[in-house]
Amino acid sequence: MSWVLGSLSLTTDTERVITLTEAQTWTAIVGMLTAIISMMSIVTFNFNRILRAEIGSVRTEVGAVRTEMRSGFKRLDERLDHLDRDVQALTRHVFGRPE
Repeated sequence: MSWVLGSLSLTTDTERVITLTEAQTWTAIVGMLTAIISMMSIVTFNFNRILRAEIGSVRTEVGAVRTEMRSGFKRLDERLDHLDRDVQALTRHVFGRPE
C-alpha cells in the first residue's frame, strides 16, 4: 500500500523492518547494556582506587609538613625566649632597675 503526496511517496511497507519481538534484538540490547554497565563499573572502581591513593599521599605530605612546622615553631619559640631574656637584661642595665 502506498500513498503519493505531491512528489513525496509514502509507503507502509514494513516487511523488511525488524521488530522488537525478535530474540536477536533483545540479545543485542542486553549485550550493549551489559557492556556499558561493565565499563562504568570498571571506570568507577579505578577512579575510586586512584582517588584513595592520592588522598593517602596528601595525608602523608600534610603530616610531614605538620611535623616540620612544629619543629620550626619550637625553634622560633626558643629564640623568642632568648630574645625576651636579652631584652629584659638590657632594660635592667639601661634603666638600672634591680631584679
